[in-house]
Amino acid sequence: MLTARAKRSVFGGFPTHGCLFLIVTLLSGETLGNGVSEKIRASAGGTVVLPCHISHSSDIPTVEWSKEGLNPNIAFLYRQGCETFEMKNPVFEFRTNLIMNEVIKGDISLHMSNVQLSDAGIYQCRVIWERNPEVLKTLELIVVAVSVPNLSFIPNAGSGVTLQCETNCWSPAPQITFLDNQGNNISAEDARRDQDSTGCFRVTKRVTVPAATERVTCRVHQPQINETRDTEIYIPGTLEL
Repeated sequence: MLTARAKRSVFGGFPTHGCLFLIVTLLSGETLGNGVSEKIRASAGGTVVLPCHISHSSDIPTVEWSKEGLNPNIAFLYRQGCETFEMKNPVFEFRTNLIMNEVIKGDISLHMSNVQLSDAGIYQCRVIWERNPEVLKTLELIVVAVSVPNLSFIPNAGSGVTLQCETNCWSPAPQITFLDNQGNNISAEDARRDQDSTGCFRVTKRVTVPAATERVTCRVHQPQINETRDTEIYIPGTLEL
């Protein structure tokens, strides 16, 4: 028999504010290798749905969602109308659930809140009918992070004006370029890139421009996920730093 902690109603998976879904992008519906049939893209900090369905839902089976490479690998386990915690990996605690009103219709999609960069990977949806397991779907979750860059003045003992552009959290790591008021690239120093324990990349880059420059734009671009963020700064005609 399951303990009080080991069993919880499916629709109590996480707080109601977690039901506000952010960007979920279906990248492909074909088999993509390694059994993966779909790639799902989600934003770090948001909520994502990993789709999975069964055609016959009158007798709901055991539903198991697992993630490749974890130990234990269980992201969510549903038995006898409730969630079972005993095998669930702690990294998913209070962040994954099924929607009961949808389960009875055959929708056993996994809902995940507060998505982390570390959640990226291969997920498998499988059901067990009378001890006979059946893999219904294998998906790849891609988690990205983007942020608006910060552009600021840096004290400069020489001539011209030095600017620094910093990103907060990006994944994958982005590229930084500086543009003048005509949209032309400005030659700059090499970027400095750091990655923290959560997987966030923070990139810093500096440029020195003539004091007569009117406006500079810092453009942060990540070609793999086709994301771009711009920040611009106006330079006064006379500037004392």
